[in-house]
Amino acid sequence: MSEVIKFSSDGVKRVARAQAVVEATKPIEGEARVLSVTATPSVRPSDVFAGEVRYSGKVIFDCVVLCDGRTEVETVVAEFSDKATSPDITTGTTVGLIPEVINTEASIDGGVLKAVAVVDTCVYAVTSEECECITRPDDDVFCEKKTLNVSNIVAQPTETVYVSDTVYDVKAAETLSTVSRAVVMSAECNDGEVKVSGAVYSTVITRAEDGMVSSVRVVSPFIKMLTSPNVNGDCIAFASACVSDTVSTLVTNADGNNIELSSTIVLSATVISSSEFSAVTDVFCPNSELNVAEEKISLYSCESVATIVDSIDGQVKLEPDRLAADNVCFVSNTFCTVSDSRVENGRVTVEGLAGGDIVYYNAEKDAVDCIAFRIPFSIPITHHTNCKNIDVTGTVTDVNVRIRRESVFDIKVETAFTVRAYSCTETSVIKSVKKGAEITRPKATVCVHIAKKGETLWQAAKALGCSPESVEKQNPVTAPYSGGERLIHFCGKK
Repeated sequence: MSEVIKFSSDGVKRVARAQAVVEATKPIEGEARVLSVTATPSVRPSDVFAGEVRYSGKVIFDCVVLCDGRTEVETVVAEFSDKATSPDITTGTTVGLIPEVINTEASIDGGVLKAVAVVDTCVYAVTSEECECITRPDDDVFCEKKTLNVSNIVAQPTETVYVSDTVYDVKAAETLSTVSRAVVMSAECNDGEVKVSGAVYSTVITRAEDGMVSSVRVVSPFIKMLTSPNVNGDCIAFASACVSDTVSTLVTNADGNNIELSSTIVLSATVISSSEFSAVTDVFCPNSELNVAEEKISLYSCESVATIVDSIDGQVKLEPDRLAADNVCFVSNTFCTVSDSRVENGRVTVEGLAGGDIVYYNAEKDAVDCIAFRIPFSIPITHHTNCKNIDVTGTVTDVNVRIRRESVFDIKVETAFTVRAYSCTETSVIKSVKKGAEITRPKATVCVHIAKKGETLWQAAKALGCSPESVEKQNPVTAPYSGGERLIHFCGKK
């Protein structure tokens, strides 16, 4: 009797995306106009049904407003809910959500501040397939075996982490707002844990004693061990981080003013282990017809998530009717949207759009103004992979602006590109074999087969109606064949 084994193949892939329009309002007193607005989203799954995932979230709008000649930052929060659909989502599917703001606007009308953001949410899901395969057929049935590499999800730890930092001796009288983004730089698997390393990148907008606004950039590294008993050093992990809240406090002491930062981030990891086993992928019998049942299964091969920091350069020019720029106050509403990513000759190329708003100061008018910049890019990044499928997201970590001739800004956008790479191949295995009618073979002494170019030993054995070992034993040439070789099999006597 044939021996049968059951196995499953797991993978992580993007299965859906959805867009939600989120609005928030707030009363504003006095004459005011919006200079810039930054929207920071966070989402979490609420219910998972067959074919759909429902999720809820919030958007924090930080609106830079010029009110009665004074720069202020008005913060308003909006909660929302939405859903994404996909046939790859089944009841009980574990999903991961990555939100991104692809457009945000704000205006003041009739004493009301109105902020609008379009939140694009990508849904990543664990896909799993089960399969049956014979490992050894009956004795007189020859089989071809292949070593299959199967990936399985062994753990999905999630933990809330608090990251604190202090900026000493700042020239600020008050803090106006804080925007933070988290980036995972690496995820390493050890026995019983996943070591997640990364940083929280924060921009704190402050006001000095003289009323001038500026910003302070803070990089807060973190290392966190996510405990999971099923993890070992041979596993690989996908990890992500999302900032759910950030608070900055200005503290005055004898040494000066310090900014104390506290960020709440949610760390999630998906841990994958790989195993090998030998599966039967083809069979034949020289004496009997065979009724063969095949089953197809998708096999995933994943790489650890990689994060590469690169820069995007560009320029923006002020129109002649705009106030000239004497110095840059700060940059807000920064974003990096990746529209396409691909592998070319083993190297990853990304395309998209980076942008933000530059708030600047004009000394002649003693006034503050703002200009938006948008920089399209298509760049190769320093990451090499043999995987066929990649998914790349970009997070702006810093923006450097230099003023040229009071009207031209040279811009360098530092961006962390997170690369998720995997391959998926569809393989057929033999699920069952049953013998049918007996084959009447000619009573020849010798069977002859002329090999085709690239023909394998297994293909030659099927043509000659014997085992691969018999072909090797009775013929001096080795497979794969060049084509034209005369292969023989001594199969009996007259």
